[in-house]
Amino acid sequence: MNRLLIVSTAVIGVLACSTSVGARADSIKPGQEKFKLMLGGFLPAFNTDVEVDNEDQLGDDVALGSDLGVDEDESGGWVGFEWRIAEKHRLGAMYSSFTMTGTRVIDRQITIGDEIYPVDATVTTSHQIELIPITYSYSFINNDSNEFAVTAGVNWNKITLSLTGSSSLSADDISTTASASADLPLPLFGIRFDHHFSDKWSAGGSAAFFSIEFAESTFEASGSLVSARAYAEYRFGDRFGAGVAIDGFKLDINAAKSRWTGEYVLDYWGPQLYITARF
Repeated sequence: MNRLLIVSTAVIGVLACSTSVGARADSIKPGQEKFKLMLGGFLPAFNTDVEVDNEDQLGDDVALGSDLGVDEDESGGWVGFEWRIAEKHRLGAMYSSFTMTGTRVIDRQITIGDEIYPVDATVTTSHQIELIPITYSYSFINNDSNEFAVTAGVNWNKITLSLTGSSSLSADDISTTASASADLPLPLFGIRFDHHFSDKWSAGGSAAFFSIEFAESTFEASGSLVSARAYAEYRFGDRFGAGVAIDGFKLDINAAKSRWTGEYVLDYWGPQLYITARF
């Protein structure tokens, strides 16, 4: 992820230089740019519950923070872009990635997949998340001050969970490792509103929701997704700006994947700080 952020920063820098060298006198009105690039940091508070089953029995419902000591106040970076295809049509995508870890001596027996971790076992956990929302927007209103749009797309979520446990409750030391991973896509529909107070200031918000059950031959999962975001941006010059946002998200999935059968519940909220480049 650090490599991705470095590349994204370099791309914005190169575009900035090329734009300043060959800039025209024409200014870009807020919301009327052809391309918009975004690069930022995210400071969310996560809350994650997992259940990993095996062929014979259900696994335990485990809270990664309270049961396994995973630090779920993890910062991360994100990159995104928007492309205005036509006056009323936009495409957008965002990528963010988080890795959370923790070690704890557990106070209850926990079953994860095929592995059973006894009371007083020392368990080290790694939880990785990649979130990739891709959206299309159609604007019913698009003027100098306001834009109101409906959105449709897919929120692609890639999760990986790994636990290593050790116990010395008998003459023999016992060490076991369990892991599970899955791609969990969900379609989403929503609305978006942007208001431009002036050439310098804008604010707005968006919300999306969907609940669906996928066919066994396709995604092998059922669940729901809810997301909401509010933002404010200030533009310091014709092409560049900075923003602050509050973002919230909840994903509730029951999966029947080859490497993950069970439940995955993730919710987070937190502030974002970011910079923008418009072309």
